[in-house]
Amino acid sequence: MNPLGAARSLEPFGSLPQAALRLDPHPPLYADETWIEVEKLHIDSASFRQLQENGGASDAAMAQQIESIVAARGKMQNPVTGSGGMLLGAVREIGPEAPRRFQAGDRIATLVSLTLTPLQVSKIKNIDRQRGQIEVEGRAILFSSAPAVKMPEDFSEAAALAIFDVCGAPAWVRRLAADRRRILILGAGKSGVLSAAAAAEANPEAEIRISDRSASALERAMTLGFAKGAVQADAQIPEKFLQELEKSDPSTFDLVVNTCNAPETESAAILAAAPGGRILFFNMATQFSRAVLSAEGLGRDVELWMGNGYAEGHAEAALDLVRRHASLRRFFERK
Repeated sequence: MNPLGAARSLEPFGSLPQAALRLDPHPPLYADETWIEVEKLHIDSASFRQLQENGGASDAAMAQQIESIVAARGKMQNPVTGSGGMLLGAVREIGPEAPRRFQAGDRIATLVSLTLTPLQVSKIKNIDRQRGQIEVEGRAILFSSAPAVKMPEDFSEAAALAIFDVCGAPAWVRRLAADRRRILILGAGKSGVLSAAAAAEANPEAEIRISDRSASALERAMTLGFAKGAVQADAQIPEKFLQELEKSDPSTFDLVVNTCNAPETESAAILAAAPGGRILFFNMATQFSRAVLSAEGLGRDVELWMGNGYAEGHAEAALDLVRRHASLRRFFERK
C-alpha cells in the first residue's frame, strides 16, 4: 500500500512526492494505485511562460525541455518555478485496494499537481501554446489520496482541462469575498476571470476591478460583465503599478486576488490592499518569503492567504459557475 506516494520517492528517501527530487514512475503498481495512459499535459501558466521565455521558442525546443525534466525527475516539475500542472488520460489499470471511483477506460483529469504525479512521457505529439496543453503519449500513476474527476460531457476537452487547472481559485475567492466591499483581481487570464465571477456571485454589491498589463486580455475580461473597471498596469513594477492604479481608483481594496503568472508581483498586491485587507495569492509564481517580507518591509498590516489548489467540491463547483454564465463558457471554449 502506498496511499501518500512516499514509496515512489527516490530522493530524498522518505520524502513525500511533491518535495522529492526524483520519483519512480515505473510499474508494478502498489495495490492502492491507479495506472493512467496519459493523453495531455496541461502545464500551469507560470511554468509554461517560463519554458517559453527560456529556450522554448520552437515546439521542438519546448518538447525537449519537457522530456528532459520528466526523464530526470520522474514527474513534471519545472526546476525554476517549482510548479507543474495536471493531466488528462484514460484509466488503464486499477489496483485491487485502490478507491473504486473509476472503471478501466474512463477518461479522467487529475486534480493534483504534476509535481507529485509519477510520470513517463514516451512521445510529445503536439503543443498548444494558446492553452498551455501538450499532447503526449505516456503513463502516470495516481495515488489513492489524490483527487481526480471524470471528464464532463458538456464541455470540450480543452475547455474542461483549462477550468480544472484553476478550479481552486473561484472556490477560495468565494470564501473570502462575501464580506469584502472592494475587490481587485490581478491577472485577466483563466483564474482571474473565474475569480471575478466567483466574487460577483459571492457579493453582488462588491466593486470589482481587474488589472493586467495586456490591453487585449483586459478587453476580453471586461466583456464578461463581472468587473466594473479595468486598470492596465504591470504588477512587476510596483511603484508604477500603484501610480496607474491610483489614477483610475485612488482607494485601496479590501480583497486583492493575485493570479499573475509572472514572478515578483507580490509587492504590487500588497500595496493595493487596504489596512487589514486580505490578499489571496493564487499563482505558482508567488514566493512565500518575498510576500511576507515585502509586507513587513512596506509596513502593511494585511492578511496573506496562500491559495490551496484543492477545496471540497471545487471541480464541479467551477464547472457549474461556467455553466451559469454564457459569457464564461464562450471565454473557455474559444480560448
